Amino acid sequence: MNTFRTFAYTNQGGRKNNEDAYLCSKGIWTLADGLGGHDCGEVASEESVRYINSLWKQMGCPMDEESLLKMLAETNKYILHLQKKSPEKSSMRTTLVFAVTDGETLRYANVGDSRFYLFRDNKIIAQSEDHSVCAAIARLGEIRYEDIRFNEDRNKLLKVIGDTEDLNIRKLPEPIVLKPGDAFLLCSDGFWEFVYEQEMEIDLSKSKSSKEWLAFMTKRLLLKTKNKENDNFTAICVRIGKTDE
Repeated sequence: MNTFRTFAYTNQGGRKNNEDAYLCSKGIWTLADGLGGHDCGEVASEESVRYINSLWKQMGCPMDEESLLKMLAETNKYILHLQKKSPEKSSMRTTLVFAVTDGETLRYANVGDSRFYLFRDNKIIAQSEDHSVCAAIARLGEIRYEDIRFNEDRNKLLKVIGDTEDLNIRKLPEPIVLKPGDAFLLCSDGFWEFVYEQEMEIDLSKSKSSKEWLAFMTKRLLLKTKNKENDNFTAICVRIGKTDE
């Protein structure tokens, strides 16, 4: 059985309030980014991570695709319900990304542009796909994937929690069999915008713990955003080992 060593950090950046939220529990890691410019974005993110974690436990910690898609759909319905219940929250939206494990395999899902990365031998071997205009253009080959960070349309999202009744997510990535030494990262766009994939790999290779890995990456981000009005940023770092270590 694998062990999971987790460290997480969130920062309001240059904004007046922090609309990011995260929750780490046994077998599930969840992160959400309330959309800036909408009312109560922080409520949408906090309620989403709390609700999807409760569903995970109520449903018996499922790993099958059907159950995980149902968790996303039910969380979306819950946020829509809160919008109708409180008119002042009618515009709240959020991205969402989560990873779940049974100790041996891992699955992940996302809505919006909060991301999941899986590392093996200090290299990225799996990554979530953003639901954004820029990501769609990149998949068509019209821009380079790395240029998403600087595109003027980067914040235009195609799917978010709390927007429509149907998220239109029909399939998830296949389960991944984990190996000791693997690591994964969940982060909001305020984090990956300033920490490049190659830098994530470099910092992982020279770190001895999840905390140190995240510290290296956060230092890079803060150096790049000094004196800037950058977005909230949040990250969850997890390193995988053996139970007998």
